[in-house]
This record gives sequence, C-alpha cells and structure tokens, in this order.
Amino acid sequence: MKTIVSKILGVSKSFIDFVWPLITKQVGTSLAVLLPIAFSIVKELANNNEISNSQKRKEAFKRLSDATKTEGMTAASSLLNLAIEMAVTNLKVSLEKE
Repeated sequence: MKTIVSKILGVSKSFIDFVWPLITKQVGTSLAVLLPIAFSIVKELANNNEISNSQKRKEAFKRLSDATKTEGMTAASSLLNLAIEMAVTNLKVSLEKE
C-alpha cells in the first residue's frame, strides 16, 4: 500500500515510511472521538421513520460535522462518512444480536 501511495504522490518510499504512522495514528485518534458521537446520531435517526435513508445519511453527516466543530476539531468528509458507515454497521450488528 505504501509503495502505491508513494508512486501516486511522486515521493520516495522512505518519506511514506516516515509519515504513514503519523497519518494512521491521526485517523485512529479522530475515529476514537467520532465513533461514539456517530453511533449516537445513527441510533437516534434509525428510529425516525418519517424520513428516507438518504435523508438520514445527510442529516447524520450534518450533525456529525457540527459535532466536530463543537469539539474543536476538523475532519475530512471521507472520515465523517467512514465514522457514519461504521456506526450503521455497528447498529445493524447489535440489532441482529437482540
């Protein structure tokens, strides 16, 4: 994976080897903050049968984006979407176990 990234970005593999742990650690740290918030939002929206799933997804994104600002952090939309997807999967699994 690192070799592919280095070729795409046109930088040396040694540079990627240096920054890769920093990037993955930051993503992990951000997800640790985002996931509980995303799960709470997704769980609440799952009970709302008055709006479609696409509307729920947009609302979840908006709420999670607002929550990151409240927490004083910034997160890329792809990271917010990942947290929402993980929360949806977690909710589905927990509902299947019941």
